[in-house]
Amino acid sequence: MNNERMLDEQILVTGQPTPHDIEELHRRGVREVINLRGVDEEGYWDGEKAAVEAAGMDYTNIPISPAMLDDTAVSRVHQAIASAGGLAVVHCQGGGRAGVMGLLHLAVQHGWGIQHALDEGRKRGVELKHDSPYRAFFERYLKDHSPGER
Repeated sequence: MNNERMLDEQILVTGQPTPHDIEELHRRGVREVINLRGVDEEGYWDGEKAAVEAAGMDYTNIPISPAMLDDTAVSRVHQAIASAGGLAVVHCQGGGRAGVMGLLHLAVQHGWGIQHALDEGRKRGVELKHDSPYRAFFERYLKDHSPGER
């Protein structure tokens, strides 16, 4: 799968899965597929929801982009991961947004401070460079929501 990284035992982040990947995810025990792509994105797969549900998994679409990112979107991602009841795949086009959302989930869940979260992200294959369009939001979100920053 494109840009696959296992963040922990519950979160797998990837780029856009193919129809073949959907079957493979099901075989690997994935319970929930969380798509962060908007329908207006180039290469958006209209049939993904039907393919995921036909394979026996749950599907959630939460479009996220730098312009659409807010606390509500992150809360929806947290809720989808938490309610998956097992392994959840979070994906976007290339895996970058998915990595950021997965890392935010882990940071809040474990009470990590910003630097600890950035260090853990690097270890897990998620690097938020200073010029990332998500970096400022990431830091602000952890300051507001992670016990490690209070």
